[in-house]
Amino acid sequence: MHNSDESTDTSFWSLVEFDVALSESEILADLLWSLGVVAVEELIGNQERVILRTSLGEHPEHAIEIVRQHFAGVGIRVVSVSRAVADTWRDHAVPTWVNESVVLVPAWLAAPPGTDSIFIEPADTFGLGNHPTTVLALRLALAYSKTNDTVFDLGCGSGVLGIALSKLKNCDVDVFDIADGAQFVVEKNCAINKVTGVRWSHWPVLKTYDMVLANILAPVLISEAADLSTALTPGGRLVLSGMRHDQVSNVLAHFGSCSETASETQDGWTAVMLTKN
Repeated sequence: MHNSDESTDTSFWSLVEFDVALSESEILADLLWSLGVVAVEELIGNQERVILRTSLGEHPEHAIEIVRQHFAGVGIRVVSVSRAVADTWRDHAVPTWVNESVVLVPAWLAAPPGTDSIFIEPADTFGLGNHPTTVLALRLALAYSKTNDTVFDLGCGSGVLGIALSKLKNCDVDVFDIADGAQFVVEKNCAINKVTGVRWSHWPVLKTYDMVLANILAPVLISEAADLSTALTPGGRLVLSGMRHDQVSNVLAHFGSCSETASETQDGWTAVMLTKN
């Protein structure tokens, strides 16, 4: 554990280490990525176990509880690392292409020439939008959204999806995430991208939208299925992401009021576009 002096010293970064069986390390890493972490460092413990280290912000309790629910035998501890060391990942960050023209750019880098660029500052606990679940969700959203659509983004993280739709399609976007600090980071990224059409909201919602985005874990997609369906206008479009290939059929079984329109896959992940009947 970090000591009290380090916990108040901004030159230190609180990280969480997960000690997990080697056979489960890839699955746990996928779970961490889906929670929106910036980076995952793998430390070899021994021939049978691996330590995965990442940042979950100053209040990691909720994310830690999600990990505990999925990995009963995981060992967890919080460590304090110098920011001078922890922030070296920024030197290796690169833009992420969503399609032929749209690219997600780390906020400290220049935009590739001739592109529609969305600049992202992940802060300490949010990703750059480069995980397949985000790329797939945005690819579908851009392909099937219409100019001036009303949109809700559940599990918005740093605001990548909503900001892109507001900036490129002039959509009117409401966003929400349970993660600590998400609202601050969304507002920061809106300012960076000079976007004013994105607002912090709440969930469940009391109105309906032309498009709803949900880039969250498969169990949460299932638990929120009724509210996600209710949030759609008749003929509204729903983007579901955060699913491994083998989870898709089980998730879609909970969306009986919708029909599958399209899907995208990458690196074992699938995103699906549904249309409300």
